[in-house]
Amino acid sequence: GRVRGRFAVNKNHVIAWECNCSDCKMRGNIHIVVPQEDFRLDMPGKESFQNATTEYLWGTKTAKRRFCSTCGILPWYRPKSNPDGYGITLKCIDWGGQGKAKPAVEIRQFNGQNWDEEFKQSEIGQQSKST
Repeated sequence: GRVRGRFAVNKNHVIAWECNCSDCKMRGNIHIVVPQEDFRLDMPGKESFQNATTEYLWGTKTAKRRFCSTCGILPWYRPKSNPDGYGITLKCIDWGGQGKAKPAVEIRQFNGQNWDEEFKQSEIGQQSKST
């Protein structure tokens, strides 16, 4: 694709978050969270990430979203819950093709309709911390 990134996660088990805020619910977004240092851009050719994407901010402007300018997909973003990491859209992940073992994906619910309360109760904020 036009926009690519690489990241490191546990090879056996990852936690994905299904949020019911208005944005995630409409997009059917389920995402994993990785620390900033475990993610890097891997853009094909010489095109910059900024030229290949369109930024969209709303609300508190904490969440940074850059959509592919060609297809409109949001492969990853800086979530409000983890501004020190990246939320990577589960359905955009290429786990390495045939012959590569995909980790077990545990899907947890995040009540984004009551964001402040849910953030305090959940472990999502810890997902972007290095272990």
